Amino acid sequence: MEGTTLAPVGGMLEPNEKPLDAAKRELLEETGYEASEWNSLGSHILAPNRGIATMHLFLALNAKQVAEPNSDDLEDQELLFLSRSEIEDALKAGEFKILAWSAVVSMSLNYLKDFESNNRI
Repeated sequence: MEGTTLAPVGGMLEPNEKPLDAAKRELLEETGYEASEWNSLGSHILAPNRGIATMHLFLALNAKQVAEPNSDDLEDQELLFLSRSEIEDALKAGEFKILAWSAVVSMSLNYLKDFESNNRI
């Protein structure tokens, strides 16, 4: 994939690691943040014809920086802080260039919309 792309935090499960524990670990490694509230957005199979690659999606809320990022990924990364409207605009503009990333961002935005409409925020 050429150029830059926006991407949510993500990674692989370690052996015997629970999906939520992996999400918490990845958030800390990639951003240096920990979140006090985690909301499951479900588990989804990426390649159903092959029966592989299950994504376990979570939305972290009330995150606070507790450390410096310590990602060992090979790609260059820059941590960005975007408002919800900036995220919505980026999604519409196709700046999340991988379908799975667009899906989790869309699901997260829908979760927040539903959450707010129920007067929970």
